[in-house]
Amino acid sequence: MKNIIFTLFFCFGFSLLYAQENSLDSISINIQQAWERSDAFSKEIKQANIHQQIGKTKILDAKRKWAPTIEAEARFGKLTNIPIFVDGLTKDPEYIPLANHNSYGAGVNANFNIYDGGKVKNGVKTAESRSLMLQYVSEATYSEVHYKVAEYYLDILRSKEFVKIIEKNIARNNERLEQVIELYEHGVVLKSDLLRAQLQLSQQKINLHSMKNNIEIASQNLNMLLGYEDDQPLKLSDSIGIELSELDKIYSDYVVLAMQQSPLKKMAETEITLSELHEKDVHAEKLPKISMFGEYSYSYPQNRWYPYAPAGYMLGMAGVRMSYNISSLYMNKHKASAAKLDIQQQIVAKENTEEVLRNRIKTAYKRFLEDKENIEVGLISIEQAQENYRIVNQTYFNQLALLTDLLEADAQLLQAQFDLVNNYVSARLHYYQLLKITGQL
Repeated sequence: MKNIIFTLFFCFGFSLLYAQENSLDSISINIQQAWERSDAFSKEIKQANIHQQIGKTKILDAKRKWAPTIEAEARFGKLTNIPIFVDGLTKDPEYIPLANHNSYGAGVNANFNIYDGGKVKNGVKTAESRSLMLQYVSEATYSEVHYKVAEYYLDILRSKEFVKIIEKNIARNNERLEQVIELYEHGVVLKSDLLRAQLQLSQQKINLHSMKNNIEIASQNLNMLLGYEDDQPLKLSDSIGIELSELDKIYSDYVVLAMQQSPLKKMAETEITLSELHEKDVHAEKLPKISMFGEYSYSYPQNRWYPYAPAGYMLGMAGVRMSYNISSLYMNKHKASAAKLDIQQQIVAKENTEEVLRNRIKTAYKRFLEDKENIEVGLISIEQAQENYRIVNQTYFNQLALLTDLLEADAQLLQAQFDLVNNYVSARLHYYQLLKITGQL
């Protein structure tokens, strides 16, 4: 018996110690700290930063094309005897034997671009524009990740509030069920009332389990964005009912801000720039190319210039080379037309982006104001629902109301509490949407 008591005491003490350790291991974090941590640990942001580095490297690569190209080459081969067709091609030739069948050489040649229609210059500008595009994509990624963090953070807060509400509702339902059972045993109420009360309690237990699952899922999603282990316990220090300040700008101000700072707007403008550079690149194909060249080589045997000699020789040459692709006059005609159309298409795409931004701002702006009003109405609705439940609860147990009325009053109170929590979350999300759209999140 003593052993059993000792074992139970040990297990209980260990459980308390384990629970304390878990509590100590939990990390307290507010939403601002969560954003800062996501900047360092989010995989999406890391990818965006790497893409930016690649873009900057490609600018350096494009500028390298200004430098001259230098090549070194070497060769070695065997020469055949030289056939001489004295009596024509239909007769067997006579062969001139070579004293040495070896042939070899080595040399260096260089080429420096003087003019190529501006292709290298356009290439550098294109690389710079693409790097700028990657920077805007990175800005959009930061905003998107921050918004995801806010969504998961608020989803956890919402689910935790729902758990509190449902647990209180379950306690209320348990108390009511005990009273209904007592009335049923005394034959005051029907069995259908007892079953309805039991059914409502069972449903709330299911809802409670679902909410706890939601917390675990949202916590894992948030941990992944913040670089924590999947099951790292987090203590969210922000409150669901944190006071939101009034908007300091009107709708038109947010539109102006979005046109200046939105990454989507900047990306659309950069697409136009890239299309214009592509058109210049197509036009450059119809222009001449001028370059300086130089080469120096050693070869054996000397069979390039007369008189020939079975000896090695060295030869150097430098000069200017000019070329012109005549076929580009007719082969690039449709390519040039397509390049012009692409510019027009990107201009229309930019206008469409501006319309989308204005629409999103309008939606988030109006929804935020709507949520603020709903919060004020929701607080009053909860007071009314609580009073209504109190009255119906009294009248039911005084046998002056039906259980259906009591359950409906209970459901109305529960829904009013849920709606208030949802309105708080919705207001914050719509506020963060405004920040994201205008490039401030």
